[in-house]
Parts: sequence; structure tokens; C-alpha cells
Amino acid sequence: MKIALVRLTSLGDIILAMASLQIIRRARPDCHITWVADRRFADILDHQPDIQQVIRIDLKTLKHKKPLLPELSAEYRRLVSFGSFDVIIDLHGMIKSAVIAAILGGRKYGFSRDTRKEGLAGLFYNHTIPVALDQPAVCRYAALATRALGLDFEAADLTPPCPFLFWGTEDGAITDGFFSRERRNILFVPGTSAAYKNYPPERFARLANLLGENILVCHGNRQEQETAARIAELSPNVQVLPSLTLNQLKAAVGAADLVVGGDSGPTHVAWACGVPSITLFGATPVCICPTERNRVITTSSRVNLRKPQTSDISVSHIAEEDVARLARELLA
Repeated sequence: MKIALVRLTSLGDIILAMASLQIIRRARPDCHITWVADRRFADILDHQPDIQQVIRIDLKTLKHKKPLLPELSAEYRRLVSFGSFDVIIDLHGMIKSAVIAAILGGRKYGFSRDTRKEGLAGLFYNHTIPVALDQPAVCRYAALATRALGLDFEAADLTPPCPFLFWGTEDGAITDGFFSRERRNILFVPGTSAAYKNYPPERFARLANLLGENILVCHGNRQEQETAARIAELSPNVQVLPSLTLNQLKAAVGAADLVVGGDSGPTHVAWACGVPSITLFGATPVCICPTERNRVITTSSRVNLRKPQTSDISVSHIAEEDVARLARELLA
């Protein structure tokens, strides 16, 4: 059976959607799995043994090409060249992902109208599957993927998941020198995709001082790098990591004793690697299945499941003492 999974962005959502791979592979050991992802995030899929083929799409660059029509035609022919699939599962739920699923050819499955992001995406599906919106995102993706294949799914299948992110032996070289042999190594993730999900650098710095371990801070863009530098400025036991590729990031997370951060891709990497983690949630719903080693701290906010309230910065009010207490428990 040839299966195509379409989840283009973002980093965190691709990781959460990847959790379904282990369930599919157990039930369909001989299937051939292809994943379609945005080129910016596709490297997170590298070294994944359950995926036989990755199709990288560069829609952001494509839409700025002039003239556009020849570029679109060439991309259409490239997608068609991958051949027809038995089952295509759109885990993204937007018109752009549904169109890609339609081009690939085969029976197309997607979320029902009350769950998908864009209602018109359903015009491109052969079948839609209702999935409860009030369950963690990782369970929604797994429910759609498994039910499209006639399989059963329970949240217990992912509590905890088998580690499913991998990297090459050379990917850890750039950060090896930052890790301590004498103290525990804790990775802070100071940035997320939206400001309202960010934990303040001042609180991160106080947390670093409370823990007294070797603290490493990762970053994915200039603003996050500036935040990382601010944390290091306020705490003597903090080191800012260099800019990392996604495979290098996976290696750094895999080497850490604990990862702490907001609702963001790198903290989801820890969950996917089986590395102890603390994820801080405010305006956004808990998207993973917490485990004994992957804990969450939530605020009292009433979360809007469809559209988070961007004025809700309650995550910034989580006391660093509460985070430190949980961190010590996980490190013990």
C-alpha cells in the first residue's frame, strides 16, 4: 500500500503529526509512506525509518516567482511524477494542502468541516473524518491518519510514544563542546511562533539561577537569539548555542537532561525523542500527551480551541519556582 501524508507546516505540528507513523507502521508493516512538507521544515523528517520518501514543497518561494504560471505548471508536473497513491491523508486541513493531495491522486481523506482550518478544503477530499476538537492535537492527527486506514486509535497508544525523531552521527558535533560532564544539561527554548506564548527572558534567567545547572539556550531567528543573549546576560551559568539546523537541533535536544520552554517545535522535539521536558501553556491548549517524563504547566486561562486569544499572556506569569520544583523532580 502506498500512503501519502500531507502536513506542510509548522515545525511543531509536523512533529505532532509524525507520532501517527508508529501506529501505521505496526499495523501496516509493508506499506510505503511518503510525506509532503514545506522545504523549510522538511529536515525534521530526516533519518525517520518509517518514511520512505519526502516530497519537499517550496510554496513561499513559488508564489513570488515571475511569471507564475510556468512555475506552477512545473511544480504540478513534479508532483504528478511521484505517481498515484492508494491513500492520501491531509493532516493540514487547508486549501493548499488539499490541492496538493488532489494532485497526487488516490483516495483522499481529511478532517471534517468542524475540525479543518479552511472549509473549502473539503471540496478536494473523497472522505472526511470527524475528530473531536477538544483532544490534544497529536491525538487529532493520529485519529485522522489511523481511521483513514481503517485502524483503531486510543490516546494510550501515544502515552508515551516510542521515540520517533532521529539524526546523523555528525549532527551533534557543533554543540558537543557546550555540554557539561559535571553538571546536568538543561536546554531552554525561549522563543515560540507567537509572542503571547513566550515565557519572559527575566523569568528564564531566574529559573537558571534557581537550578544552578549547565543551562543552554537555543534560538531559531534573530529575535530569539537576542532573547537568548538577554538570558545569558542575566545568569552566569547560561550559554547561548550557535544557530542550528533542524538535524543539529534534534541532536542537541537528544543530548539534554531536560528541556524547558513554551508551546514550540523544539519542546515538542523533546517529547518526540523521549527526553524529559516541561512545556508551558497559557493561551494555547495542551497539544501533546503528557507522560511521567514529559510534563506540562498550564495557567487558569480559558482556552479558545479554534483561535487562541493573542492578548492572553498568562504564560508569562507562571512562577519560576513552580518550574524549578518540577525540574528538580524530573532530574532526580
